[in-house]
Amino acid sequence: MTQKTHVLVFPCGAENAGEIYEALRYSLHVTLFGASSVEDYGRFRFPNYVGGLPSIAEAGFDAAFGALLRQLKIDVVFATHDSVMTYLADKAEAMGVFLVNGHPATAALARSKRQTYARFAGQPWIPAVFDDAAAISTWPVLVKPDGGQGGQGVTLAHTPAQLQHALATVTAPVVVEYLPGEELTVDCFTDRHRALVWVGARTRQRVRAGITMRSQPLATSPAIQQIAEQLNAGMVLRGPWFFQVKQADDGQWKLLEVACRVAGAMVVQRACGVNLPLMAIHDYLGRDVRPLPNPHITLVERCITSRAELAFDYDTVFIDFDDTLVIDGHANPTAMAFLYQALAQGKALVLITRHADDLSQTLARVRIAETLFDRILHLTAGEHKSDFVTPRSIFIDNHFPERADVAGRCGVPVFDVDALAFLIR
Repeated sequence: MTQKTHVLVFPCGAENAGEIYEALRYSLHVTLFGASSVEDYGRFRFPNYVGGLPSIAEAGFDAAFGALLRQLKIDVVFATHDSVMTYLADKAEAMGVFLVNGHPATAALARSKRQTYARFAGQPWIPAVFDDAAAISTWPVLVKPDGGQGGQGVTLAHTPAQLQHALATVTAPVVVEYLPGEELTVDCFTDRHRALVWVGARTRQRVRAGITMRSQPLATSPAIQQIAEQLNAGMVLRGPWFFQVKQADDGQWKLLEVACRVAGAMVVQRACGVNLPLMAIHDYLGRDVRPLPNPHITLVERCITSRAELAFDYDTVFIDFDDTLVIDGHANPTAMAFLYQALAQGKALVLITRHADDLSQTLARVRIAETLFDRILHLTAGEHKSDFVTPRSIFIDNHFPERADVAGRCGVPVFDVDALAFLIR
């Protein structure tokens, strides 16, 4: 079997880190690692997780990060934050790793809106930039931080007085024309030959804290395609990147920002069959990539996902049958997913039930194999499940009296059906 590429996602707790994880977790070509400087969701998401790294602002970061790269034999790094990308871009080659879309000049350019606008000055899709308030003839104007992202820190100024206040409060302010129209994000992919092989526009219909939660994929218009091609020609890009545009009063698309990293809502492209992080791995391996989009996906909705840490070492899962493993005559997908995860972790699976009918026939009818379980305990009406549950176990049952009895007599964690989602990684 071909040796797998060791891939590190850093920092690994953000939304876009989650998209990279989902995009690569089942790839036969990748061994995936996550690392962070702060305790966050990353340690629940990444089975191969390293925490406690210094931040890039700390003096010990370079030594600690370099040691981690050597220890894990990392080949490829995905930087998930613009500042981290800019920092690592100058150091990745010396550290012996490939930083996806980490060309130093491009990373620095993309981190600065002012530099980006200056690089492409004269293009009709660059918004008007005002360095002198006296030059403003049409209000309102937008004041944004030069190094911001996701619309964070943006202030709308309707008057000269509001503008002066914004200039005093926004970090490294850039003053641009106000664009009142529709906003789009455009996900792109540039290969190692600098060919632009994917341009996919998507809407930002519902946004929370700068994160797109509801989005529709759109056909790429000639105007959007032209902006993508001109950005690609003017920057050294390799891998996934994106830019955001907004419409002016006359319908002209104007650039908001460009970023040379994976966006969390690139999940829209993956839902449509275009896995941009995986394309980056194949491109790194010297393979030509070709998108195969699915035109039948029309909407992507996102939501917050919760996971819980179970501080209990167990080797066996006891699970009930009726209304737990099987609900309304069908296998419960969440329970099945949890059981297969437990099986992969080396746990023993025990089905414990008082099912009134022929259990083998019912299992066959709902398409659950008896061989999934290490043991099947088919109890009589007078037997207590707590008499069979062993000390290093967890117990899953929809019936509260059963859970209360097992918790009281056996002292092991007990879970209702709804709680299983917290334990699935």
